[in-house]
Amino acid sequence: GAPLYECFAAPADRLVAAIPDAGACCRACESTGCVAYNHFASNATCALFLGSRLPPRVADDAAALTGCAAGYGASIRSAADDERETPERSRRRLSRSASPPNIVFLVVESTDGRTWTPGYQDDVIPMPNLRRLQRRGTTFVRHYSNTPVCCPSRASFWSGRHAHRIPHLQAPLPLSSSSSGDADDDSYYNKSSFLVRGAWNNFEGLPASFAHRLDQVLFARGYDVLTNGKTDWLAGSHSESVRLDAFAKYVDFDFDLVATGGFYTETPDASCASNGSIAAGNASVHQEDWDATDEAVAWATAAGHNKSRPFFLYTGHKIVHPPYATNAYWSAQIDRSKIRVPAWAPLAALHACDFEASMRKGCVPALGDAEAVGAFYAPRRRREIRAIYYAMIAEFDAMLGRYVDALFDDTTVFVVTSDHGDMQMERQQFYKMTAYDASASVPLVIADPRIAKPRARVELPTQLIDLFPTVLDLAGVVAEIDDDDGHGARGRLDGRSLAPLLTTAEPTAWDRDFVVSQFHGDDIGMSWFAVVARLDDDGHTYKLVVWGTGAQHAPQLFDLTEDPDETTSRAAQNASLVAALESRLRSVVDVDAVARDVARYGRASLERWIAAHGDAWRDALHAPGLRWDVPFEAFLEANLRAVDAFRNISDAAHIRPCREPVLRWRPFASA
Repeated sequence: GAPLYECFAAPADRLVAAIPDAGACCRACESTGCVAYNHFASNATCALFLGSRLPPRVADDAAALTGCAAGYGASIRSAADDERETPERSRRRLSRSASPPNIVFLVVESTDGRTWTPGYQDDVIPMPNLRRLQRRGTTFVRHYSNTPVCCPSRASFWSGRHAHRIPHLQAPLPLSSSSSGDADDDSYYNKSSFLVRGAWNNFEGLPASFAHRLDQVLFARGYDVLTNGKTDWLAGSHSESVRLDAFAKYVDFDFDLVATGGFYTETPDASCASNGSIAAGNASVHQEDWDATDEAVAWATAAGHNKSRPFFLYTGHKIVHPPYATNAYWSAQIDRSKIRVPAWAPLAALHACDFEASMRKGCVPALGDAEAVGAFYAPRRRREIRAIYYAMIAEFDAMLGRYVDALFDDTTVFVVTSDHGDMQMERQQFYKMTAYDASASVPLVIADPRIAKPRARVELPTQLIDLFPTVLDLAGVVAEIDDDDGHGARGRLDGRSLAPLLTTAEPTAWDRDFVVSQFHGDDIGMSWFAVVARLDDDGHTYKLVVWGTGAQHAPQLFDLTEDPDETTSRAAQNASLVAALESRLRSVVDVDAVARDVARYGRASLERWIAAHGDAWRDALHAPGLRWDVPFEAFLEANLRAVDAFRNISDAAHIRPCREPVLRWRPFASA
């Protein structure tokens, strides 16, 4: 059964087993005929209650912090639902229509929002199933991720909050692979913790105790719920390399572009320097996503037969996320002659923050290796990598077709989007994390069969956190989420329902002309904030990017209408426009306070990591297998001195500007 997100008190007559996730625990409950179950994510423990009576429910904060989920057994689920029903809950679950719709919510990975626009690069990507939905629904062409990286993005739109409004206690910090600790031993973790004020990077997200995710709200209002595939919204996950890069972002490490390609934090052969891969034959290299698709469609098909309760189905697809990989069949669907190869400016001409992002992502070869440089910079290589990226999007479209064929009818709404984009070789980068549209814009199609004449296309700026209130609106649910989370941030939703934009009738109450994005994690030189606004004055859409507090680098202003590739900043010539956009940005987020808080967070997190490793921290910091081990060890003593210098800076909120594009940077070359 779908989880209830409150635990049961533990009676004596229970079975306890090591089971990795709540879904598997639920299935074990079904097979044993138990009346209820608890699942604890922190230690992958499943407790099955075998008595004939339901144990009492508890809302114990200590239990909640362990990541407890719970559910009823099949034999009593209907009775339990009736037992939990109250007049207040019934009132909240009243739909605006007689029959609330089923909702299919699909999130594919790493998809540049521009790629789904009809006509993109002469329709280089075959997407017949997406086009079917677009003909029946609405395409949002200026839709943005509020924080373009996996976990923070998902934490944001599943909670309906901006990243800076997701406070939580930092998760237990596992020691590195170089430690002799045992993962089953409590001593393996540094359990001291502190308050993190936002979802700043892939280690930070929603706390396990968070109880107001979109799926949880819909379940409480009477929906059957399945979430499968990639979820990735909880704090405490992702690799140690990702954590360390985010924690040490402002350490002034030495680098040498000639010898090593600079100080990179992504392994080049597995990232930007890789040519991608094309497997022979027709067997998919993304079978896990096909399996998630089949599981979801089978569940929804069965749930659709229960006409008394609508269903909410979410699948997270990993496909399109690097490494770029496809098979011969999908590769053959992409006409290389249609692909526009992005031009690369000389490194010396790059903005400092573009240069540092490119270097950190492993997108600069060792410039002293002429053969490697020639191969890396060949335009045909960029074209082929993009072809593989587009082939993955085409394969996702085939997965989408299974959902559409089986489930799209007059009772089922489809919402299809992505968590963030991918630079796909623009500006000598791959991956996401930047404010450019390739990274920060995401596609969105909403097809509601109840709307006879849907608006075909929305040009207004919209954002992922708008999806929470939008789905509730489409379901006829009034969100009453105003619970204090205990750390001073109220539970109000930051987004706005897009439902008024789905019809051809002009929305009378739509007065928002901007959206906000931000990122503070790995693979970048420093925190950034962006605002995208469509202004009535000239009808153009503009983007303003603010670096750090705004004091470290001048802001960048792009006219997305006239300069969609964001090649030229017009900030210096448009001071009044910069001020107007910055005012909009600061009405949502206190840029100075957040940028400095992120800097303090990084310093405190690095100190916590060092404390966890004791005297061995200096060796653990460049342990084999960390993504930065090679450039770190190239100037080992200098880089250890750089860490010491960073730790000794008197201002714990120190923000280092992005490094300028130079061949060698050796501030700590000598003691």
